[in-house]
Amino acid sequence: MTLLRSWTEPPGDVDCCVIGAGPVGLAFAMAAAEAGLTVLLVDAGTERSAARDIRPHSGQRTEILDPARHAPLQQTVRRGVGGTSSIWGGRCVPFEPIDFEERDYVPDSAWPIDARDVEPYVETAARFLDCGASVFRSDQPDWNGLGDIHMSNLERWARQPKFATRLGRRVIDHPNVTALLDTRLVDADFAADGKVARLVVERAGTQMRLRARSYVLALGGLETTRFLLEQQRRRPDSFGGPDGPLGRYYMGHLTGSIADIVLDDPARAADLDFVLDEHDTYVRRRFSFSEEAQRKHRVLNTAFYLDNPPFYEHEHRNPTLSLVFLGLILRPIGRRILAEGIRLRHIGRPPYRISAHLRNVLRKPWRAVGDVLDILRRRYLSSVRKPGFILRNDRGRYGLHYHAEQLPFADSRLTMATAPDGTPVLRVDYRYQEEDIDSLLRCHQLLDERLRESGIGRLEYLAADPAGVRESAWEQTTDGFHSIGTTRMGFDPTDGVVDRDCRTFWSSNLFIASSSVFRTAGEANPTFLAACLGVRLANHLSGVSRRSTDETCPGDAHEQQTNAVRS
Repeated sequence: MTLLRSWTEPPGDVDCCVIGAGPVGLAFAMAAAEAGLTVLLVDAGTERSAARDIRPHSGQRTEILDPARHAPLQQTVRRGVGGTSSIWGGRCVPFEPIDFEERDYVPDSAWPIDARDVEPYVETAARFLDCGASVFRSDQPDWNGLGDIHMSNLERWARQPKFATRLGRRVIDHPNVTALLDTRLVDADFAADGKVARLVVERAGTQMRLRARSYVLALGGLETTRFLLEQQRRRPDSFGGPDGPLGRYYMGHLTGSIADIVLDDPARAADLDFVLDEHDTYVRRRFSFSEEAQRKHRVLNTAFYLDNPPFYEHEHRNPTLSLVFLGLILRPIGRRILAEGIRLRHIGRPPYRISAHLRNVLRKPWRAVGDVLDILRRRYLSSVRKPGFILRNDRGRYGLHYHAEQLPFADSRLTMATAPDGTPVLRVDYRYQEEDIDSLLRCHQLLDERLRESGIGRLEYLAADPAGVRESAWEQTTDGFHSIGTTRMGFDPTDGVVDRDCRTFWSSNLFIASSSVFRTAGEANPTFLAACLGVRLANHLSGVSRRSTDETCPGDAHEQQTNAVRS
């Protein structure tokens, strides 16, 4: 291990240089090092900065065109070892086979890879992300009568999702890794054939050029795309040109709650609660739709899970929820408990009805205090972090939270502009479509029908009429935490930015490890699949290294293709 805290000479040649020490960059670096490659890990932050540093870099400006749809970067981006894992909940969910396949109602949905191409790397990704075994199917039976709605898909949770002191430390300590921190990527030197000859980085006002056989961008979706768009501004024919796919198809998810679920047998809620499994990891079952149901009803992949009533609604009369709410509205306390975006969602908008929540607490104060202490113990003082809590009730009524796929849409995109003072600005034009809402509402309808037909329960919408339900769904369409699609994987350079091996079509030794290469969003949050693809990329590069006698990471067939594109 070499941790370069100061430097005047660039490190020597290495097999691969990875820019970004977030979850995906760390997964790639660990897999590459374990495969025997020498790795140079570069990050703009430090070993401790990811947990607290939310400031943008000087000279890097971002303009969000619709703040109602996209969260501010202060809530979504971190730099430093561990990256956004410092604000990540830890949910690990793989993509399903249908997520990679062509669906005639999902434009541009077919990937150049399928689930079988990812499967060999799932176990390693689960190990790196510390979510226990790579078991994502429950062996418990579904509830009778639900038909094509299943409860067998599991989400697993990282035991401790902040990676700086765990996976980050393991990577930095590996003998094959050299870590160069507090160092910002500013440019790249390209050779005549399109290969990256050097990466230009800056630390404390001093620039240096780094050399490797291959280069991997793992800066996160927005920053990876920003860097490539800046390269495209300087070299207009690069990465598909201004009218190509770079920056387009920006996706995330639809998430929120527009209905309660009412279970006729309140005891059934236990089947959908967090459970510590035999691998000492928390898992949770959810409602999801079979592949056949998705295709038959032409709906996007959507999952539902139980939730507490909104903390901010004092009408729940639950002393524990109200005490948690009162803690969350105190910003210094709330920000230590939850990531800011999640905290804001739980506390809602003012006025906060503090007196009503105090009355709830005073109904059973000792129960509220006891519950909160137990939550804090299991969530913050245990070696296995409990990701959440569901307070059981005798009425069998719970919030129903959804996590739904968003359609690929070329006009949802990132572009570069120039401010009046000459500063480059990343413009975020993030959009949902009516079809996203149509699918979400249809999925609620189908779940309600199955619950009623089976005699298990029902949904009760929070709005009074269908127009209000739709309006409520639109009000909750906001993301920016899941940066998907802007450097999408494609079949050729007109169709995507990277090929099936995550290699950019324009440059044969420049690769991307990020959820931005996803072609569709699925219902799963993206961290787990992005880590799988990072491990897959590391194995690909180690195979190339073993086969190669070329100093600069060969790829004869790929180079012929990209040279033809450039000519």
